Amino acid sequence: MGEKRLVIDQLKLTYEGLLDVNGLIRTIDSWLYEKGYDKWDAKNYEQDLPTGKEVDMELLPWKKITDYFENMFKIRLRISNVKDVEIEHNGVKRIVQKGKLMMIFDAYQHSDYEGMWESKPIFFFFRTLFDKFVFKKTVAYYERWLVNDLYDLHSRIQRFLNIYRYEKRIG
Repeated sequence: MGEKRLVIDQLKLTYEGLLDVNGLIRTIDSWLYEKGYDKWDAKNYEQDLPTGKEVDMELLPWKKITDYFENMFKIRLRISNVKDVEIEHNGVKRIVQKGKLMMIFDAYQHSDYEGMWESKPIFFFFRTLFDKFVFKKTVAYYERWLVNDLYDLHSRIQRFLNIYRYEKRIG
């Protein structure tokens, strides 16, 4: 199935206060659509507790860069103590949620995702040589692309939550 390399491990985002859970999910979905990522909801769990709702989600977006390389994210989202709150903004009453949000982002670079170079041991050997020596600059380029995409998504979510102060770009 190819080689899956972990590029970013557990980039965290925490927030506590007023938030719009549906708006947050729409923000993530619109960013994924803009960047051309496909998404799979691996887990979507909600539970009512006496302290409030608990929402637990795991999203696995991916993007095929070439026939050989694929960029993948793993987004774990946990919202606890979610309660509905009525606020008034510019004379209009709205219902939003209040709670604690924790998001953990992982980024993976997947080469030979279709497993074409694993049918025979000699192919596997050549694939490893090509990845390490021939495609070295290409792998570094796609890795920078993946890191920039993840930090862009992270900053978009922070801007949505209104806790972001500056832009962060890599390479």
